[in-house]
Amino acid sequence: MPVTITAATIAKAKADARPGAKRYEVVDARARGLVLRVGATGAVWQLRYAVAGRDVRLPLGSVDAWTIAEARDLVGRAQSVLRDRTGIPDQEWLDRQRRAAGKAEPLPLAIAKPRDLFAWTYVQGRTKWLDEIGRTRRAATYADYKSVLSMPDLAGLDKKPLPSISRADLAGIVARVHRSGRESTAEHIVRVLRPFWKWLASDGQAAKSGVLPGAIDGLAAPERTLDESDDAGEYVPPLEEVARIIAICRTGAIDPVVACAVELTAWTAQRRRAVAEATIDQFEDIGGGRGLWHVPPASRKTRAKSGARKRPHVIPLPPAVWACVERAIMAGKRFESDYLFPQIRARRKGGDKTSISSSSITHALGFMPGVSASPHDLRRAFGTHGESRFGLLRSDVQAILDHAAGSGDVTGTHYSLHDGTHRTWPIMTAWCDGLQPYIAAAIAGLEPISEIRAAIAAARYGDEDERQAAE
Repeated sequence: MPVTITAATIAKAKADARPGAKRYEVVDARARGLVLRVGATGAVWQLRYAVAGRDVRLPLGSVDAWTIAEARDLVGRAQSVLRDRTGIPDQEWLDRQRRAAGKAEPLPLAIAKPRDLFAWTYVQGRTKWLDEIGRTRRAATYADYKSVLSMPDLAGLDKKPLPSISRADLAGIVARVHRSGRESTAEHIVRVLRPFWKWLASDGQAAKSGVLPGAIDGLAAPERTLDESDDAGEYVPPLEEVARIIAICRTGAIDPVVACAVELTAWTAQRRRAVAEATIDQFEDIGGGRGLWHVPPASRKTRAKSGARKRPHVIPLPPAVWACVERAIMAGKRFESDYLFPQIRARRKGGDKTSISSSSITHALGFMPGVSASPHDLRRAFGTHGESRFGLLRSDVQAILDHAAGSGDVTGTHYSLHDGTHRTWPIMTAWCDGLQPYIAAAIAGLEPISEIRAAIAAARYGDEDERQAAE
């Protein structure tokens, strides 16, 4: 039975931990998953959790390494990672926590030697690496890497010997890009610089480049500006990017529940909170591989406006979109949840498990290689391309984005009581049919899944600061 572990509990455990002692465990009542394990070899903290139906035990260290408060905080971070589906608390995760807490040595920084100053310049190294990328990767990858490494923001490095370029130099450039408002660009620069510098320090290139292993370990873009509104930024993702998002969601490179949430966001252009908090009973199968999504007033921005309509906002779901909903139901079935996108862990001890956090959708998009769009950018893509490419009217866009309903719509609020789908079916059909050729092209040109997974892992876990931010 769980008990509240105190200093007295720990003192007794340390006294009991002697040769020949009988092993026992104490489950903490204040931090779910935290266990004090006592035996002949000592008293240690342990984290227990279940994922994908499998019980996992992760040794955290001795009671002398972590105080009870630190152990509880550590377990709380692990539960947050599991709940928001941003990773798995494993040994690598634990090592990062130890370094962040100052309980392990930081990763060493490279120091260039004077003789290395006669090695390749930045331009020479860039040319050599891009030649290798052109030989081993797809044309789109080569074009992307070349574009990033040739940016005017990096031009000051062109004539510098590579060993003379420090992590601080690169971090300063990235920070300036970030401060200019191009926050996603700053993150993308870091994602390209990491494999570039890793190649420069590889066995076959280090003698010529003069770059030492680990030279830019820890390079990170600053955290994005906190903005919880739906109106931040003016970026309009091209249709190719929207299609790439959907294509990546279908590869299996990210968690299937989160992948379906991102894909539904791309298809329907609805706000991320409405998607994240959607329940299964909001979706109606109308046959023919089609469906309807009844977005409730509580999930809509108009709910707080005086006189706003109180009925659901109904989104038609053509076959491609309805198939995404069906995949989501299957992916989340093992959690036995009413939510379409269920969370693994409750947000607080004793609470009910609800849905994934809306930030999970934002994070997933941010980790995708070759993607700069935010959830709200996808709404902007629907409005912009729907009108300019697929012949939709401004009123058509408003009908799907839920911008048409408001306090002045007396007829819609009180008298015209149909769901409006006689008008919105052609709108959603035009959008989905228009996207299909782009999706087919995106799938055909997609990198191997191993590369996508590696890029996502690098974006999520490539350095201490970014990993901590994701967790």
